[in-house]
Amino acid sequence: MVLQVLKLMFLWLLVLFLTSYSGCNRVDMHELNAHDSDVMSVSFSHDSRYLITGSQDSTARVFDSKNSWEMVCVLEGHDSWVYQSEFMPGDREIVTAGFDGNLKLWSFGTCQELMTYKGHTDRVRAVSIHPSGESFVSCGWDSTFVSWDKQSGEILYSVHGHPEKICDLTLSPDGSVIATASRDHTVSLWDRSTGNLLKVLEGHSGDLKGVRFSSDGRYIASTGFDSIVIVWDAVNWELKHRLKGHQGFLFAVAFDPVNDLLASAGNDGRIVIWSPETGKRRKILFPGTAVRKLSFSPNGEYLAAACADGSVRIYNAGEIL
Repeated sequence: MVLQVLKLMFLWLLVLFLTSYSGCNRVDMHELNAHDSDVMSVSFSHDSRYLITGSQDSTARVFDSKNSWEMVCVLEGHDSWVYQSEFMPGDREIVTAGFDGNLKLWSFGTCQELMTYKGHTDRVRAVSIHPSGESFVSCGWDSTFVSWDKQSGEILYSVHGHPEKICDLTLSPDGSVIATASRDHTVSLWDRSTGNLLKVLEGHSGDLKGVRFSSDGRYIASTGFDSIVIVWDAVNWELKHRLKGHQGFLFAVAFDPVNDLLASAGNDGRIVIWSPETGKRRKILFPGTAVRKLSFSPNGEYLAAACADGSVRIYNAGEIL
C-alpha cells in the first residue's frame, strides 16, 4: 500500500514537472534551414520584414517573412565566416563583418557588393550602425574598435580599447555611446563621436561574448563565459541585476523593442526570457541546440535564434509574454 502511494506521488510530481516545462515552451516556432554550417548572426530589417543571417559558410543570406521565409538574397564575397550582418537604415543596403578581417557593404536590391572596408588586422566580430546611416562601428580580435565613414570608406578613428580581444559591440539607440564587450571580462562605454572612454563596467568573471542596449536606452545587458547575464542601468552606469538561469558558455543577449523583455542564450540549448526591470525569469524556450545570437524584430513580432546546427529558430514573440 505504501509503495503504491509512493508510485502515485512520483507520477503526480512527474506530470507537474513535465507540464511546467512544456508550458515554458508553448510558443509557436518555425525552424528555418538557413545554412549548412553554424549560423553566427541573425538580424531583422528596420521594417521587420526581412531576416539576415551570417554563417561559418562565408555567406550572409536574407529571408522574407511575408513569403514563408523564402531566401531572397545570398551575399558571397568574404573569405571566412560572416560573423554579423546588419541592414542599413532604409533597408536598401547591408553591412557584413567577416573573420577575414574585412567589412563589406552590399546592395540589397541586387545582392551585389558595393565596397570593402579594410582596417582591422584580425577577425572582425561585430558591427553596429549609427541611426543616421552615415557611419558605423566595428570591433575585432585585434582589440580595437573602428568608426567608419560609410560613403567614403575612410576610418574616422581607431581605438585600441581593451588589453584582450573585443568580441562584441553595440551603439546606444541615439548613437552617442558605444558599448564594447571583451575577453578582459569588462564592458567599456565610449563616446561615439570622439572614441574617448566614458566608463568601465566590472562585474563579470569570464570572457564576454554579447552586449546590447535596450531600445529605450534604459538598460545594457552583457553575457559571456561566466554563465550569467548582467543588466546594467544605462543612465547611472551601475549594476542592476545579476541573472542566473543558464549552464555553460553564453553568447547572446537581445532586448524586445516593444515589450519589457530580455532574452539570453548559449551552449546549454535554452533561451531564457527575463524581465530587465525586475530581473525575474519569464519563460524558457528549448531550441534543442546551441545558440550563437538572438534578435527581436523591431515590431516585436518575432524572436530569431542563430543556431549551431545551421538553422534559425523563429518564435512568435507575442506568445512569450
